[in-house]
Amino acid sequence: MSTSTAAGGHDSETAFRTFGTAASAGIVAMVLADMVHEGLGHGTACLLTGNRIVSLSTVAIQTAAASRFVSAAGTTANLIAGALSLLLFGRLKRLMPSFWFLWLFGMFNLLNVGYLAVSAVTNSGDWANVIAGSHPLWLWRCLMGLTGAALYMLSVQWGAWLTIRRVENGEAGRKDLPRATAAAYLAAGAVMTLASVFNPVSPRLIVLSGIGASFGLNAGLLFIPGIVNGRARTHLSAAKPLRLSLIWIPLALLFGGVFVAVLGPGIHFHHS
Repeated sequence: MSTSTAAGGHDSETAFRTFGTAASAGIVAMVLADMVHEGLGHGTACLLTGNRIVSLSTVAIQTAAASRFVSAAGTTANLIAGALSLLLFGRLKRLMPSFWFLWLFGMFNLLNVGYLAVSAVTNSGDWANVIAGSHPLWLWRCLMGLTGAALYMLSVQWGAWLTIRRVENGEAGRKDLPRATAAAYLAAGAVMTLASVFNPVSPRLIVLSGIGASFGLNAGLLFIPGIVNGRARTHLSAAKPLRLSLIWIPLALLFGGVFVAVLGPGIHFHHS
């Protein structure tokens, strides 16, 4: 009886540590991935083309003039940052809990490629601007949608494959994976959605660029534990479960706080 109680307490403590670490790292990863899109992607494209930036927020960068190059640069930056992060994660010889941040950051970036499919279906957003005026438009939308869907599925498969390797090596456990991915997904989505409430552009962006860009585009993350469970060739549990990291908690509070309070309402640039 006492042994069962102790085991139950240990399992609860492990679950809490996993949730805390993954949620905190997920918030930081989501904030940085969003800034890769808006700041590094769109912002750099504006600087290169001389397009004046009017405002920068968590959901959009407003510019003085429309530009296909600026519109395409956001997701392009996400793809580059995501691919580099997962390549680095795959090359790590020793997996530490904090290194899961690289995996989360890589996945949040890569899953933004689903934006192509969303733009194709709704005929709105960055990628609708990229193909605007192309003929025949229906064909461009079909090609863009299929490309986005294919790259999205490949991104999920790549993230799962890298995780399967860690499970098979005994560096990560199947028990940790579902709750870790769910914690990161929920925490990141909540912060992204909260920040979008204060956006200076339009209330519509709360749904489109807040809920849609976080809970919607990142939903592929939740399928990875199932893929891993179905394909991993071993049933090893992690020798070292994810631990609660004192580093990620203040980082999550700092990044999340600035993201909501400062970038949520947006930074407005006044030009003479």
